Amino acid sequence: MTLSKDHINSINKALNHIERHLESELSLEDVSKVAHYSPFHFHRIFKEFTNETLNQYIVRKRLEKASAVLLRKKDITVSELSI
Repeated sequence: MTLSKDHINSINKALNHIERHLESELSLEDVSKVAHYSPFHFHRIFKEFTNETLNQYIVRKRLEKASAVLLRKKDITVSELSI
C-alpha cells in the first residue's frame, strides 16, 4: 500500500493528537475521528505508517514519556507517575 499525502497528513494529525492526550483515554474511534477516517480504514493506514497497531503505539509512547520523567526527576517513583 502506498500512502498518499492526504493519508500522511491525516496520520500526522492523529499522532499529534495522541502526543497531546497521552494522559487521557485514547480509543480507536476517537483517534480515527481526528484523522477523518473510519476506525477500520484508519487502523489499516496507521499500521502501514507506523508499523505498530494504535494500541502498541500508545503504550510505547506512554512508556517513553514515563521513562523520560523518571530519568529527569530522581525523587519520583513509578507509582507517582500520572501517565
